[in-house]
Amino acid sequence: MLQSESAVFSLILLLPPLFFYLLFKQNWVDRELRISFFTGLIWGTIAILFTRLLYVPVEMFLETDLRSFVAGPGPWWMTLLVSIGIIGFVEESMKAAGGLMASYQVSSSRRPAGLFMSFAGCALSFSLLENVQYYMMFGVSVIIPRIIISSTAHLFFACLCAAMTTVALSRNKSDSVVSVRILSGIFMATLAHGLFDFFVFHFDVQAVSGVIATFVALFLLGIYEAWIIVLKVDIPAETGLSACSGCGAFSIDRVRFCGFCGSRVIYTRTDLSCKISSEN
Repeated sequence: MLQSESAVFSLILLLPPLFFYLLFKQNWVDRELRISFFTGLIWGTIAILFTRLLYVPVEMFLETDLRSFVAGPGPWWMTLLVSIGIIGFVEESMKAAGGLMASYQVSSSRRPAGLFMSFAGCALSFSLLENVQYYMMFGVSVIIPRIIISSTAHLFFACLCAAMTTVALSRNKSDSVVSVRILSGIFMATLAHGLFDFFVFHFDVQAVSGVIATFVALFLLGIYEAWIIVLKVDIPAETGLSACSGCGAFSIDRVRFCGFCGSRVIYTRTDLSCKISSEN
């Protein structure tokens, strides 16, 4: 019985990445985006390992784990400071670093959709391993409702940072301006993450409640809006003949998605010039 429960729980843990994969599958015609996502999954594992190492001296100083400290009876300003300045900053910085490393590894850092998928994969892997840790600490009764909350929250924070990063990298600005915009994205994700953790843990909001359901709905909306922002700047650098993967329509416009059915287009060639030779 225990083995069957463990198997079912393992499948439940994998549902968020699987759901994300199936949801975006129609837009993953080209191999680069799939590689970006799966490379992000690997870097998310590395990111959470570094996060746990950074937490060790902090938790030794506090003499408790950070989540228990935030949920404890301490002063609100102290828990807010820890939520934003430690939990939010460390986790979002590590996820952003993992997403950037994944995108550079597959050479998709200048492609907005590829960068977005790297960040998304990193966030989902980070969340999955964090849920495993919570399962080992608190058991099934706590972790099952948390899977939905954690996955959507981590994905939203990462997508918020990814959207600002892709916009920064897609424009021809100086390196200093790009760096500032990327740091601004990390700051926004840090602030959102910290405020969310402070509100949920400090005020002991129940996992199964209308408040959490509202947060999840807002996170899903935010993820969708971040994807739309990425699509607006996800334009090929060169004009090329494209074929729609959905309806088969051809186009020479600089677009990533078909104007007829919305499916991702496949670029078949970038050189449209025709060489005409004649014999004298």
